[in-house]
This record gives sequence, structure tokens and C-alpha cells, in this order.
Amino acid sequence: MFFFLFSSRVKTLLRDKDSVFWTLLFPILLATFFYIAFSSVMNKSEEFSPIPTAVVNNDSYKSNTYFSEFLKSVSSGDNPRLKLSVLDEKEADEKLENGQVSGVIIVSDTISLKVKKSGLNQSILKTLLDQYLQTEKTVQAVIESNPNAIGEGLLDALSDQNIYTKEITFSGAKPDTMLNYFYALIAMSCLYGSFWGMRNTTEIQADLSALGARRSIAPTHKLKAVSSDILAALVIHFSEILITVGYIAFVLGVDFGERWGYVVLTCLVGCFTGVSFGTFIGSAFRKSENFKTSILLGFSMTMSFLSGLMFGNMKIIIDQNVPILNMVNPAALITDAFYSLYIYEPLTRYFINIGLLCVISILFTIGSYLFLRRERYASI
Repeated sequence: MFFFLFSSRVKTLLRDKDSVFWTLLFPILLATFFYIAFSSVMNKSEEFSPIPTAVVNNDSYKSNTYFSEFLKSVSSGDNPRLKLSVLDEKEADEKLENGQVSGVIIVSDTISLKVKKSGLNQSILKTLLDQYLQTEKTVQAVIESNPNAIGEGLLDALSDQNIYTKEITFSGAKPDTMLNYFYALIAMSCLYGSFWGMRNTTEIQADLSALGARRSIAPTHKLKAVSSDILAALVIHFSEILITVGYIAFVLGVDFGERWGYVVLTCLVGCFTGVSFGTFIGSAFRKSENFKTSILLGFSMTMSFLSGLMFGNMKIIIDQNVPILNMVNPAALITDAFYSLYIYEPLTRYFINIGLLCVISILFTIGSYLFLRRERYASI
């Protein structure tokens, strides 16, 4: 009997084309748009290209041997930062105007940088020149206090730059801020399972739909009917989420790490949270389906926004200022579960997220049961 109720409910839910679109096709389309928007960042090459730069070959530049040596050092070697051209002023300006160089360095009483537009290359050039000028002032101050400093190896000490920090990761994975957008998108998709949960409650309440009226007079125990409805919604939505994750991972190439068993578990718990949320809203409010849909959509998008779907650092801002909000936001918990699997080797943080999601889902389920069990109809 239970299998018959379950299979019948699956067929009924799958006839709802609008819900199938919003819970399956819409997340896939949105993930594709994300990939198109972020592809230039996600697929950028790790190799740094030297910045094409011109320096005006005037008398001041020729006489400033320290600066000319500095430019040679940053434009040579195994990993040069500049692709330097020494030109007269007219030719340098022409190359700048044509976009052949990112900036023109002019040496006079001071060292200045001429650019046509602002950008990453121009910012790097300015940083290099600021670094040189700061070092030059430091050297002058040291020489004033100790005229023998150059003979004692001051310049050698300046050229010997040591790095005292080392970048490490907990799991060997490379941090990527773009991943959070896709994880938040999956979290939003999980919460969209609330549409299936609300549909179930609408079609089991006699005063909200004709189907609900017919099911209410059927000789089927309400607990069986509700359980089969929830399981049917969960199976459908879990299948949709697996398709979405598979598309994002294997078609778009978004990295989920190597612990796929836990990724699937996160999807399952996230789906259960979404379906139970919709069931709770559907049973708690005695309003029209459109009204409850608006509530679900508003809550889902707000929670997704706070998890970083529209602004990647939002979850971090919330964690720094109102951390309790991330602990009760299912979208933030799902997003953080995916990210903790990717970044951290220990699973402590992951299981905290999963545990909180289970508690929230159970509370929604208990609340739904309490609302539904109190329903009595004087006449159908």
C-alpha cells in the first residue's frame, strides 16, 4: 500500500512542469550563466605575463644608474615583471596611445608614471615605482646617518629579499573564492525543494484543494499519506540536485574535491531541509498557494543572499558580525558544508553544519506534524 501511495505521488508531482523548471532547469541555467560570467577568472593562467613598459631615454634616466639597474633587474631573469623598452619620448607616447605599453616611466627631478587608463598592470607599475622610491628614501636616510653603509654591504642587503611566510592549505586544495557562488547556488536549489513540500500540504488539506478533499475522505491513514508524500518529494528533489551537481562538476568543471560520498550526503540533507521547510510553511499558513509561494521564495532568496549567492563575502561579513545568523540559515550551512569539505581535511566543521541542518529539518517536520494533526473538518 505504501509503495502504491509513493509511486502515485511521484507521478503526480512530476506532472507539475512549473516546479520541475524552478527546481531543476533554472539552477542549471543559472549555473551556466555563472560559469560564463566567471570563466575569465576561473580559467586564468597561473603564469604571470611581463607588463609591457616604456621608459623615456633622456639625460636624467641615463644619469640615474641606480634606477636604470633597478629596471633591468625587474625586466630580466627567469620571471621578469616588466617587458621594458627604452625609447625617446615621442615614440613612448605613441606606443602608450596605441596600447602597446601599459605605462611610460619618465625620469626627471622625480620619477613619474604616465598611463592612458587604470587597470591591474598600471596598479602593479605604480606599486613597483612606489617601492623603489620608498627604498631610495630609506637608503638616503641610512647614508646620512652612516656614510660608510654602502661599503658595509647596504645595497647587497637591499637586493637580498627574504620571504618569511609560507602558503599552506589544510587539504591540498587550492582556495578559490568563485567556488562559493556555485556552492551557494546549490544551497538555493536545495531550498527550492520547499516548493515540493508546499505542494504536498496543499494537496492533502481538504479546504485548500479538490484533491485534498478527496484524499481526506479516503480510508488511508494520514501518517501514511504524509510520509509517502514527503518521501516522493525528497526522491524527486534529490535526483534533481544530483543532476545539477553533476552538471556543475563534470560539465562546467567546478571543483568539489574528492570526497564525493560526503558531497552526496550534503545534497540529501539539504534536500530534506528544503522539503521540510516547504511542508512547514504549507501547513502553518491557512492562505492561498500563491501567498505561500511568495513566502517560500522570499525566505529562500534572502537566505541564499546571506550565504553569498549574490555577494561572495556576505557570509563572511555575517560570520564576523552576527555569527548566530549563519548557524540558523540553512543556505549558509549547506554552502559552508561544501566549502569545508573542499578546504579542510578534518571533518569536524562539516559535521557541525550537517548536524545543525538535521536539527532544523527535524524542527520543521515536527512543526508540520503538529499543525496537520490538529486539522478537523466539519463538512467536506
